[in-house]
Amino acid sequence: MKRLTALLMAGVMVFGMTACGAQKTEQSSGGQTAAETPAENNAPAEDGEDSGKSAILIVNGNLGDLGFFDSANAGMQRLKNELGLSVQVIETGDEESKWEPALADAAEEDVDYVIAVSPSMVEPMQNIAPLYPEKKFLMMDNTVDFASGDYSNVYCATFKQNEGSFLAGAVGAILAKDTGMLGFVGGMDIPPINDFLVGYIEGALAVNPDVKVIATYPGDYYDPAKGKEHGIVLSNQGAEVMFAAAGPTGLGVIEAAVEADKYIIGVDSDQSAGYAANGDQETANQIVTSMMKNVGDAIFRAIDLDLKGELALGQSESLGIVEGGIGLAKNEVYNSTLTDEEKKAIEDIEVRLISGELKVSTAIGMTTEELDKLRSSVAP
Repeated sequence: MKRLTALLMAGVMVFGMTACGAQKTEQSSGGQTAAETPAENNAPAEDGEDSGKSAILIVNGNLGDLGFFDSANAGMQRLKNELGLSVQVIETGDEESKWEPALADAAEEDVDYVIAVSPSMVEPMQNIAPLYPEKKFLMMDNTVDFASGDYSNVYCATFKQNEGSFLAGAVGAILAKDTGMLGFVGGMDIPPINDFLVGYIEGALAVNPDVKVIATYPGDYYDPAKGKEHGIVLSNQGAEVMFAAAGPTGLGVIEAAVEADKYIIGVDSDQSAGYAANGDQETANQIVTSMMKNVGDAIFRAIDLDLKGELALGQSESLGIVEGGIGLAKNEVYNSTLTDEEKKAIEDIEVRLISGELKVSTAIGMTTEELDKLRSSVAP
């Protein structure tokens, strides 16, 4: 676990955070925390005209995950630099009892936007948002039940992770040239995670009808050691490519894949770039692409629309390839690993997804029997 420990420490250092408690960081133009910067200097970056607006992001975990939360934080930086917002980031850690109080504390602040970016934040959002009708609440990657109350001040965005995972599965099937076997690690055996799996399986089958996919679930999003155990099991069972939709637990899967010299498909952010930025080029070179859930872009898009008076408050949107909500990281590793012919095949699949010619099933609303049938159909 030495590489993983060093990576996590580096991620924490990059963002100037500690790895516990509910941390609040005001993002200033100088890149310092509020504790280091006088209040009068807590201004937008020079290239962002001051909008007079402010936003707080609640991270119900910690930054440095090289995925979902870091993507959201990048979106906050764009709000500051490009739209001139004053922004703060609050890290609660993984202790669930802190999540709703953190959201309530944020709403008490003199702030225009309160943002939550986790499927797990539905109940806190539903409890807190109606109490502050003068503020605007944004929720990414899940939706409140708009029919159950007055959530006219809430905007929600979900992501078509099944579409992005279809592309990931296609890449995986191309790379699995020996055993034709892929591995999948999901944080929990629940519909939002299985939506990744369903797309992954269908994308792989589109390339290789004989592909095999092994799916496993650690039951935890915050345990890299457990993720590594599952990655080792998949490797021992012959998986040539691993794809983890498991938050920080997935970092352990990545470490297991590197040690076994297996290909990895990252998730949520360009994880190859993240490892490279932290000085771990060996790991970066094994992450051939990432299925990016562009959380930060979705945050930026929503507030940009609101500043123009165009945001659909009181509603939920589903963002896919067409809307720029998801996509593949086509970086140097991707371009050097896949042949021109293989890259062209992926591009053709993208075109067919965008045109609607290809339809991807979703685990959302799928019965247990239907999901089990799909998993069994590709089991080794």
